[in-house]
Amino acid sequence: MRAMPSLALFSALAAFSALLAGCADGRESNLEILKSAPGGLATLASPIRLAPDSTWVRWSDYFPAAGGQAAAQVTSAVWRSDSLTLQPEGAWLVGQPEAALGFLAVTIHTASDGQTVDETVHLPVFEATSVRHTFTFEARGNSDDPVWIAGPFNGWSSSATPMHDQGDGRYQVDLLLPHGAHPYQLVIGGHMGPDPTNPDRVDNGFGGYNSLMHVGALTDRPAFTATGCGGSQVREVHLQGPAGGQVWAWWENSLYTMPALNASGYGSVLIPAAAYGAGRTHLRIWCTVGEARSDELLIPLEGGLPVVDAAQLTRSDLHSQTMYFLMVDRFKNGNPANDAPTNHPEIAPRANNLGGDLTGVTQAIEQGYFERLGIGTIWVSPITRNPEGAWGLWQDSSTTVKSRFSGYHGYWPISNTEVDPRFGTRADFDDLVDACHDAGMNFLLDYVANHVHEQHPLFDAHPDWGTELYLPDGSLNTERWDDHRLTTWFDTFLPTLDLERNDVAEAMSDSAAWWIENSAIDGFRHDATKHIPESFWRMLTAKVRALADRPVFQIGETYGSPELISSYISTGMLDAQFDFNHYDAAVAAFTQSDVGVDHLIATAQAGLRTYGAHHLMGAITGNQDRPRFTSLAEGTVSAGENTKLAGWTRDIQHAGSQGYKSMEMLMAYLMSMPGIPCIYYGDELAYVGGNDPDNRRMMRLEHWTPEEKAMFDLTARWTHLRRDRMELMFGQTQLTEVEDGVLEIRRDYMGMWTLVRINTTTGEVLVEHS
Repeated sequence: MRAMPSLALFSALAAFSALLAGCADGRESNLEILKSAPGGLATLASPIRLAPDSTWVRWSDYFPAAGGQAAAQVTSAVWRSDSLTLQPEGAWLVGQPEAALGFLAVTIHTASDGQTVDETVHLPVFEATSVRHTFTFEARGNSDDPVWIAGPFNGWSSSATPMHDQGDGRYQVDLLLPHGAHPYQLVIGGHMGPDPTNPDRVDNGFGGYNSLMHVGALTDRPAFTATGCGGSQVREVHLQGPAGGQVWAWWENSLYTMPALNASGYGSVLIPAAAYGAGRTHLRIWCTVGEARSDELLIPLEGGLPVVDAAQLTRSDLHSQTMYFLMVDRFKNGNPANDAPTNHPEIAPRANNLGGDLTGVTQAIEQGYFERLGIGTIWVSPITRNPEGAWGLWQDSSTTVKSRFSGYHGYWPISNTEVDPRFGTRADFDDLVDACHDAGMNFLLDYVANHVHEQHPLFDAHPDWGTELYLPDGSLNTERWDDHRLTTWFDTFLPTLDLERNDVAEAMSDSAAWWIENSAIDGFRHDATKHIPESFWRMLTAKVRALADRPVFQIGETYGSPELISSYISTGMLDAQFDFNHYDAAVAAFTQSDVGVDHLIATAQAGLRTYGAHHLMGAITGNQDRPRFTSLAEGTVSAGENTKLAGWTRDIQHAGSQGYKSMEMLMAYLMSMPGIPCIYYGDELAYVGGNDPDNRRMMRLEHWTPEEKAMFDLTARWTHLRRDRMELMFGQTQLTEVEDGVLEIRRDYMGMWTLVRINTTTGEVLVEHS
């Protein structure tokens, strides 16, 4: 076939039928099928990812109880056939699983309705993927300048990781890194840039290049798929994978069978009888062969039958969701009576309140905007009261343009529970949440726990609750994102709270949990996640589970390495985070025709390995802290320039059609990949702009150009296509560069498949049919 410089899509719906050979050799063995639903856990347990030596497993992450304490529930734990010595809060796992996968069998004592019962659950355990790697740099000319290394592994900090002078111009550092390619830069003599001795580089998406460090060798994951299921009388899932592969099948949180595939690579697993009347449950199935582990198969069940019709999914099936992020002040003015821009001569109009409110969002829902667009979840910017007046200052020595800001965006709270009157009333907020639910959508509230505004009554009453504004050396502790990430202030009027203190964490987690108890929201987007200690997220999640009478989804915001990002994702903390590394790789691939797609594929595959084959990571089209994707694609904004300055000093508009074409590719890519696609308001029209606040222009819900209308229609087609195809939500993922610059995505689920090809080059490319 001929792939045009856009995309192509193919699909096949294979008939569900028993495999002609191999089923008999690969049926149930080793473990008894459960007779009742496993209990003790509120959700599917996240796998334990081992460290190279020993790993601490915290019971409260998996078995929450009143007050977040779980030690009394756990009566025994077995790892690799050995009974573990239990400690009050958890246990240590030492060593690695005998295969690439193992399990920790934990027996818990639970009480319900006056009855007590002992149940055993099996927590999946993954082998360590990180190794100790010694990196060496040989300076040219035997320079005496000190050398530091920076990369995702240390949050791109230029001062966190010094290299050690070995003499003769050689510098070394030991790093703990997973197998694969890792981008990095060196800081030599105060200048940060690519390694001058390493020609292996990749575009960084910001107008420059990163060097690549290769650690170990990635083990190819064996191909493993579910090819179909049996009929209503014999409920089984047919499997295909490596010959003789070991199958590990979980129903919910119990490992219930471990058959082997036959010599032809075929087999099957029966669905537990206990699943038949259990409503929505899940199978999770892996296959191991030698030291290699397949990607997970995730199969939702309804009444014991695999879900093969997307119409059976509900808004509680998070893998089916497409998210939409809007800034309340910038979306729609539904009630001009609450307009109250700050009257201050130093605030430029674009940095002031523009009139958007909660009523405006409700009106857009009721007018069917989000239904037409195919949205399943709305995430809104913070809605609690922010200060009056002018705060902060943007200025640049190269221009006379400068401005202060109002709190239009909501991220400077002076209350954690009161709705800002510029957005409406509490009744307006409840009406909005109800409208979301009436339209079959979820509602996520953006919540700020890391900091408050200096006018917040909490800080006035407890000034000692803030971290120190000045460091011991006398320097300001502001915007020190990585070297002081748990204490740094965002600005001098925004005290960061010392959430490592239990009393502070209790108060702030109570204020977040208050929204679960006193509203019908479906979850949170958590601001500044990496600047908050893990102990806070555990405390909050325990409270949310204790209070909620419904599923609650929590997604965080962390810029950093996959290892740092994933450290906040577990059964006891957050469900997901936004994957900014993935977004950066997509920006480079789809806005620069000479970059290719190999780095995007490597980044996506690293994400699948780190977060799981069926993760819930947010896959963004853009956000409020980045220049608009469309303007990067059209070259009206350069990733290597000061994009805030560009937004303040230039009238950035469309420059041709390339921005629309690139946005089409980005939409096709995100809708075809695992995770939760997240559309930043206006990107469905290919909005343009520099960085904050130029990327926060007022939304236009009418008076579109023909190009904008076509972009909206294409986005809607993709969102509905994704929502209608089980394989695009639950399928296995294969990524291939079939020709230079041509990306192929294949998703497979229960015998159904979809194939997407995206040509990122400027010309036609001849591609053979698969």
